[in-house]
Amino acid sequence: MTELFSFIAHRIAALSHPLAAITGGGGKTTLLYGLGRELAKTRRVLITTTTKIFYPAADECSSVFVGETAACRAYLAAAPRPALIAAGSVKDEKNKLHGYLPEEADYLSSCGAADYMIAECDGSRGRSLKCYGNHEPPVPQSCGCVLAVAGVNALGKKADEESIFRSEEFRAVYGLKNNARLSESEYMKYLCAEDGPLKNAPASADKILILNQWELLPGDERTRMRGIFPALTERYDAVLCASERENILYEVTGKWKLK
Repeated sequence: MTELFSFIAHRIAALSHPLAAITGGGGKTTLLYGLGRELAKTRRVLITTTTKIFYPAADECSSVFVGETAACRAYLAAAPRPALIAAGSVKDEKNKLHGYLPEEADYLSSCGAADYMIAECDGSRGRSLKCYGNHEPPVPQSCGCVLAVAGVNALGKKADEESIFRSEEFRAVYGLKNNARLSESEYMKYLCAEDGPLKNAPASADKILILNQWELLPGDERTRMRGIFPALTERYDAVLCASERENILYEVTGKWKLK
């Protein structure tokens, strides 16, 4: 086992483009801040969203900028190093920080004012999986890495709203009955589908699947899940079995190798 956020940060630092996008199910915001804090140990890091997130608390980042992209660029350029800075276009009455359009995120990344940038590009209301609408997810096309999060705790459970955001649409797409439980086969089909977590991912980006809450799977279920890894690595550059809550990386399959 190793530290999840440190492992991902090291890999992102080696990429040619400093923008990482986070998509998928529950765990995206934990990954956003955990990875941001790790990268910000030595660099100036911008975290943002192409949807909306809760306005960051004082202990979550160094500072928060709210405004349009040109002013954000100037704010970043004047910020110290190291620093973890959150930014968005508007703070609403529900204490939500609205982010930037994907092309605005591309601009902020390309201007060089931040050493690294991480954008949360999805919303799943905390569910383990989600069924995508036509307009989702809004992923910046210049990103060097897409980190797709999926909760393994959905396995064996009913394909309903407790585990899946827009579960009715999900069941219709995958031909599941109302009381059907999610098997490894349907789970794999969803993860590998064109309309799955990698929807709208740039062709050139590294595509990484994070199987979150791995610690909750019994040993026999872990064994069955490993049986679908070869199919997953045809779609993803790497599969990470992890606990974001505990910051633990249990195992890696694919081109992102543990040392």
